[in-house]
Amino acid sequence: MVSSEVRTHTYKVSDGLELTIDVTYPPGYNEAEQKTALLHFHGGFLVIGDKTSFTPHWLINACNRRGWAYATASYRLLPEATGLDILSDTVDAANWVAANVSKRYILAGSSAGGYLALATATHPNCSRTLAVLSVYGMLDLTSPRYVQPGRSLRAPVENLQEALAEIDLAIKNGSVIDGYPIPADMAADNRFKWIRAMHEAARIPDILTRIPGLAEKIHTQGKEAIPEEYRPLFPAAFAISSKLPPVVLLHGDSDELVMIDQSEIVAEKLRAVGVEVSFEVAAGQGHGFDAREYIDLDSEDAKLHGKDFYAELSKVISFLEKHSATA
Repeated sequence: MVSSEVRTHTYKVSDGLELTIDVTYPPGYNEAEQKTALLHFHGGFLVIGDKTSFTPHWLINACNRRGWAYATASYRLLPEATGLDILSDTVDAANWVAANVSKRYILAGSSAGGYLALATATHPNCSRTLAVLSVYGMLDLTSPRYVQPGRSLRAPVENLQEALAEIDLAIKNGSVIDGYPIPADMAADNRFKWIRAMHEAARIPDILTRIPGLAEKIHTQGKEAIPEEYRPLFPAAFAISSKLPPVVLLHGDSDELVMIDQSEIVAEKLRAVGVEVSFEVAAGQGHGFDAREYIDLDSEDAKLHGKDFYAELSKVISFLEKHSATA
């Protein structure tokens, strides 16, 4: 396969940080021709990761083979930044791609990035996208997983209150960052401990909005407890409508970090309002299954020796191709 070209661009400056987008241009790509572009947001529970984390080679290679540009953007991270800060970054990144790469673009993301893709696509300030792709996205932050305490992530946090105090201190005094490399030893990493604490104590809605006790209010009073100004951070609860572009969801049914019901909930809501949705389930696969190896779905090797879940990846690409061609 002919090599592509990667260029790094600054799309905004905030909190003293230059937020950047890496754009992979296939050979002969010409912005004037308005060929398809795909913007992908990385995962890491909004707390860790950077634009090169958990690289989805299958998606990059599929874009390159089809003459599409592939972009990946940095964004500010919790807990030092707020949820509205992060969403403003992803909306600005999407609008930058529409203005500088192609108006014909797809929004995509993995894990927390899947949540951001949905929140960005439903934001009123975001330019219209061809389609949305969520890969094992943590999509509904009003669901029991995120508003009921006591559910650990991998294992209970020792000294949970101490970890929560560290998070509060980072909110108050920490320097805002737009990337944190995935640690080699997750169990020993302090920020991953924060992620586990935020899940176990059901603090993600509180930290996103800076409203103490919000998750508990959502649990006891329902989604209407969320103030209007923060509702863009909860797209699965407030922004599912017939106006959405086509959506494709990919999830492994053995995912223990972001349960498959996150995609099931959103698929059901999308179908109920008449949005075209494709929900692809990778049997026996857990979190990050698609990013653990180099995959080129169009290669002869993949066609002859591909793993079972390659079929679901191919269906995702076919869905995106369809809506790239018909838009």
